[in-house]
Amino acid sequence: MYGGYPHSVLHDAVVRGVSCPSGAAQLHAFSLIADPSPHLRISVTRPIGQGQQGAISTRLFSKGHFVIGERMSLSPLARSQSPFSVTSDINLTMARLWEDLAARIGHGGPVIP
Repeated sequence: MYGGYPHSVLHDAVVRGVSCPSGAAQLHAFSLIADPSPHLRISVTRPIGQGQQGAISTRLFSKGHFVIGERMSLSPLARSQSPFSVTSDINLTMARLWEDLAARIGHGGPVIP
């Protein structure tokens, strides 16, 4: 359960928030891990008590190895609303993940650290 909603509602919200890489640098970085298909793990921790923030964690894996991850606190709206309010937070986290991967590759860093 997530705030009284079934897990399937949160799952649908997370899937709606996932964004794909865009722009030449992000697409190039993705092409380096695209075969075989990478997998993504997204965790959403909802705050339980007052004053708690909750968080989103995204981790990208390729060929069974960790590639890159992002973590951020849930926005105030996502902390107090239905699971669909996390969609924009997921989207922002994914955008940061793709930007960071592209920047690392652009600076000559390894695809898999």
